[in-house]
Order: sequence, then structure tokens, then C-alpha cells
Amino acid sequence: MTPPRRLLLLAGLLVVTAHAQEGSAAAWIDSLHLTASGTYAQTYNLSRTSYTPTRKDADTYEFSLSGSKPRQLAPNLLVVASGEISSLNVQEYFLNDNLRAGGRLSLQGKFGLGPLAPVLQVSAGSTYKAARFPGDRGWTTEAGVQLAKRVLPNLRLAAGAQWLEHGAKSEDFDLNQHSYSLEVNWDINERWSLSGNACRLEGDIVANAAWSVWAKAISGAYGPKTKDYYTARPWSVTNLYGSGWVSYNVEADVDLWSVSLAYAVTNHTTLELRKSAAYVINYIGVRYPTDSWGFSLTHRF
Repeated sequence: MTPPRRLLLLAGLLVVTAHAQEGSAAAWIDSLHLTASGTYAQTYNLSRTSYTPTRKDADTYEFSLSGSKPRQLAPNLLVVASGEISSLNVQEYFLNDNLRAGGRLSLQGKFGLGPLAPVLQVSAGSTYKAARFPGDRGWTTEAGVQLAKRVLPNLRLAAGAQWLEHGAKSEDFDLNQHSYSLEVNWDINERWSLSGNACRLEGDIVANAAWSVWAKAISGAYGPKTKDYYTARPWSVTNLYGSGWVSYNVEADVDLWSVSLAYAVTNHTTLELRKSAAYVINYIGVRYPTDSWGFSLTHRF
């Protein structure tokens, strides 16, 4: 998507938000939902590296502030305009730090009455990524659809599909992905809830390699198939995980899953413990497994 089209999308989000600002200023503020969140995680193979001895693990810290403005268009139709700003910090490999800011527009329709009625949501948004590494800077555009239903008062199921495109300054970091997901949420009681998510993603990913390994790959030491594929894909020396490290773009299939346990500390504050993993296989069968665990604290104002 070209920059003018991205700007038009963001302008549309702002127009919808402005149109929703009816009534008194106090009433508008009351309907604005603000959320702040902080997340700490330990990630194995953060570098997304295939060669096991050179994989890099790291702690990550993420902070976000988001706001949303809902507007009821009809008894069963809701539109939500939202915006978010977030930061990612990787102290051990600081070139991976980034700041993101963007907006999203969602249209939600409910089919029937009561809490067990199915809900269909369609959304689209655009985010600018101000990465510390210049080549990764650029716009990310997303669109998705989700169908959710409570099969029991305390059990919710959801299925969704999403498309994502990241147009980076360097083609090494360009992404074009589509994914399909299933999600289960179980409210154990008033304080505790358990959720799980499984996702299949197909498209471009960015992987990394130490120069000693990469030089062998592109010189044919791992076979002509590996050499032909990697030399045909975008790559460059980025030093993201050390001197001489290379970042390269490949096509891959990714299976992701996560499980989280949340505790409502108060009516507005939630503590969550999460375990997640990704099993990545690129076009020529090279694997890049990652997994992580962490916890987050979220407060809704």
C-alpha cells in the first residue's frame, strides 16, 4: 500500500473518531476507553536462527497505551475507532528496539440477543514502525475478520483470519503474511480466566544468521538448493545480534500457539502469565523454533 493510501486510511480513522464526538465533553471522555499495559518476556531463539549453537536468547520489555471509542450504529451494530502507541526494548540487542503508533477501525455485528449470540467483527488498521535499525522502519497495514460465540456463559470460542503487509525501508524486512487462528477463553470464576490460541501463518519472515554460518550457506557448503534459494532472497549485514550478523527474508509456514492464565487483581487491573511458541519452516525445509514465557500487567482506566 502506497504512503498516500495509508494516510487516507489514517485520515478515515480520525474522521470516524471526530464524528463520534457528540454530546458534552464529559460524556465523550466517559465513553473513551483507555488501557495501559507492561509486559516482560524471556524468549528462546529471539534471533530466529536455524543453527542451534549461534541462537540468541534475550529478555524483552514492552509497554503500550491504547484508547478506543465505540459508537452504536444500530441495536446490533457497533463501530469502534482505536489508537495505540507501544514500545519494545531488548537491552541485550538494542538494535531491535522499536516504537509503534497507529490506528484501527472495527465494525462489529451481533446476530441475535443475549450473551450467547454470535458476533462477527471486521477490522482494518495501519501502524508506523519507528525501528532503531533504519532498514526496518516503515508502515504496517492489517485487515482481519473474526467470528466469536459463547457456547456457555463462561466459555467463548473464536475463529479468525488476518492479512498483514509491512513495507520497510529495506526489502530484507518487507512482509506479506496471512494467517488463520482459533481461540478459546474460559472464565474459571470471577477472578481467574484461562485462554489458548492456535494460529497458522503463511508468508514472509525475517531470519538472522552469524556470518560464519551465512557465508557457508551462500557459498554452497550446505548444498546447491540452499545456495540457490538464499542467494535469490533479500539479505544484508545488519549486526542486529552481533558483529557481522546477517538478516534475510524467506518464505515460511509458521505454527504458533499460546496459553495464558489471567488473574483480575481489581475490577480494572489484570495480571497475566503467558507461555507461547512458534514452529517455523521455510521454503526449503530449514527450521527456526522459538518459544517464550512472560507476564503482563494491564490497567483499564
